[in-house]
Amino acid sequence: MDIETWLAFVAASLVLTMTPGPSILLGMVHAMKYGASKTVVTALGDISANFLQMMLVAIGLGAVIASSESAFLVIKWFGIAILLYMGIKMLLSKPPLINKINEEEAVPLHKLFLSGFFVAAGNPKAIVFFTAFFPQFIDPSQPLFQQMAIMCPTMAILDFTWVMIYALSTKKFLGFMNTHPMVLNRMGGSALISASVFLMFSSRSSQT
Repeated sequence: MDIETWLAFVAASLVLTMTPGPSILLGMVHAMKYGASKTVVTALGDISANFLQMMLVAIGLGAVIASSESAFLVIKWFGIAILLYMGIKMLLSKPPLINKINEEEAVPLHKLFLSGFFVAAGNPKAIVFFTAFFPQFIDPSQPLFQQMAIMCPTMAILDFTWVMIYALSTKKFLGFMNTHPMVLNRMGGSALISASVFLMFSSRSSQT
């Protein structure tokens, strides 16, 4: 993977991972209940599940590339359509409100890890998203393992970082999200739609 492709992947991943999803919301709740420092364990559970999901996607993409590059091209275009659909849905949906919790509670760290793991693992949209997103930056003529070995840790680090940013800034983000519940969804939805349109034209130009 060349540096230009990786930077494009980082830029897209940075925007997409900042949009609050189930794992970020769980991290905010844990930060309020147990303290922001313990939320590190929650975030580690989250990225552990995501990493396993990414590996499953990589295995599937590897099989597709090995069998037919034409089939991989179909997956890329299907991925663009999925990203567009997810962007429109996010743009129109309203995130749930989070009630403020003031008292910190004691909790075994393994429970925080498992909570983060199962919330991420139980989100079927994650595998769909990874299947749609990763092919846009993969060169099927190059070894897949090397490309995924760069993209998977990059995505995991960004995901972990955003969970902790929200956890450490819970009070500020809590008030903002509950007062302006549609702002972040509109930002995330617009980012997904813009990315899908950009990838649509870049894929078309690469075929000519």
